Amino acid sequence: MAPVDILIQTDQVVHFLLADEEEIQARAFEDGIESDGPGSGEEDDFDPVVVAGKLRAIGDALDEEAHLVHVLTDLKKAAAKEAVEAAFSHGVEALCETHSAKAPEVAPEIQLIKASVALGVYVAKKAPELKSKVHGALTSFLTTRVGGWVAQQGGWDKVRDL
Repeated sequence: MAPVDILIQTDQVVHFLLADEEEIQARAFEDGIESDGPGSGEEDDFDPVVVAGKLRAIGDALDEEAHLVHVLTDLKKAAAKEAVEAAFSHGVEALCETHSAKAPEVAPEIQLIKASVALGVYVAKKAPELKSKVHGALTSFLTTRVGGWVAQQGGWDKVRDL
């Protein structure tokens, strides 16, 4: 899968990961309408809402982590300095260190995905004013840190263990 395709998929997944319930429901309604034209085959398999739903479940499961509270404080400070991406990346690394000790058998890419999603979902819920900045930081982080690995899997819809 081409890097541009992964970037587009990642942006769509993050968009629906951080979207409110109304927007997700509107998308579900649109998906229920089928066109008469021929489909494009493989692209029809990818549904960012489905992938985002799986990732949101991960984020919700880790929502009460004490580490997230500290990272949120750091992100709010970083937002004032326009350094959200660096603070986000640092927060994900801290979460990964905590969780890798608990689950060393989990692939490092999956650990990065789970930690970054948990942080993104948590911040979007607790500090909605940072939602657009977190969208950019999460998209950038996932594309940079695991985009190549996701491409090797065949795209977000093919990633196992989410």
